[in-house]
Amino acid sequence: MRWLWVFLATVVGALAGARLLQDPGYVLVRSGSWVFESSIAAGLLVVLGGAAVFFFLAKGIGRLAASIGFFGRWRSARQQLKSVDLWQRASKAIALGDWNLGATLLAKAHVSQEHQLEVLLVRAANLWRNRDESGLQSLLEQAAEMTAVVDLRLAVARWQLSDGEAGLAMQNVAKLAPSQLTPPEQAAWAGLYAWALVEQRRWQDLHGHWTAVEKNQVLKSEAFRDQMSLLRAGKAMADSVVGDTQKDPAPWRTGLKNLPKQWQTDPKTLTRWAKWLIDSGRQEQARQLLEQALAKSWRSVLVRCYGELDHPDTVAQASEQAGQWLKKTPEDPELLLAMGRLLRANNQTELSREQLLKAVRVLANASGEDLVALRALVLAELGSLVAQTA
Repeated sequence: MRWLWVFLATVVGALAGARLLQDPGYVLVRSGSWVFESSIAAGLLVVLGGAAVFFFLAKGIGRLAASIGFFGRWRSARQQLKSVDLWQRASKAIALGDWNLGATLLAKAHVSQEHQLEVLLVRAANLWRNRDESGLQSLLEQAAEMTAVVDLRLAVARWQLSDGEAGLAMQNVAKLAPSQLTPPEQAAWAGLYAWALVEQRRWQDLHGHWTAVEKNQVLKSEAFRDQMSLLRAGKAMADSVVGDTQKDPAPWRTGLKNLPKQWQTDPKTLTRWAKWLIDSGRQEQARQLLEQALAKSWRSVLVRCYGELDHPDTVAQASEQAGQWLKKTPEDPELLLAMGRLLRANNQTELSREQLLKAVRVLANASGEDLVALRALVLAELGSLVAQTA
């Protein structure tokens, strides 16, 4: 069909050409003061020439645009390859512990929107490891307009808490508005805030904040598994303090009762709680708590904590109780150490020395790592006692 049209166009062109040779005619175009006049053949040639110029010009522009697009794609591919290389080198540097190099390499890499958080975290981690607090705060301010700033602040607060900087962590967490956070972010916020309150021994504030901890199910979160005993003990301590202000005759029982059953005998939780009671001057509460816990489950860590009681109004009863326990287990080295400490706190230095020397004899052939460490602790205690009485 296409060839038929070509044939017909050729025939018509030939007939038109023959006709023009016999009678060339003319074309007159007027527009205002501008006049164009030529023969029909010349006019056709001009039109065909213009069409040809327009065709080739359009072709050239199309090729140029294609070349520019190719160059853009090549440049984009090159940037991507370079970024991938920088990311790989940065990952290796971070894996080897060179955070400075890792942060420097990532600063040179092209970062897409979805990878901004990773880069910010690396930069923030590097600044925190170098203790560049001003640089870290500057980075947080720069990221304030980004959606990643919440995750960044939460991560920085966790690092600060892990390194014992509860005050700085509290400042970071306090800048987040819980109502504007997603449920996972609210859980992280509530847990970190509670952790900071525990580290700062702000028991009254922790008691008031615990509603948010339970509402966001912090204690069921995998992210706070390692802080579980810390938070549980903090809750028990907070309940004890509040109970004390309400003139509860045994406020520690309130804290123990409010703990879940499986945590009421957990030695790590109870030891933390008892030490906080001792540090806050509530040694009688700590004594009662430890004696009840040891009556249910004899744990070495609780016995050692029992030996840290040193208030004059408490050590007399504590040493008497320890003596009762020694009648049942006279060669328990942890109990002998605790007894020696209690007697020393009660100014019974000779009796304290006897108990410590007995513990040394019991541990003379100690082979386990824990027993060797315990023997070193007993010897250190004995040395301190000798120096005190010399």
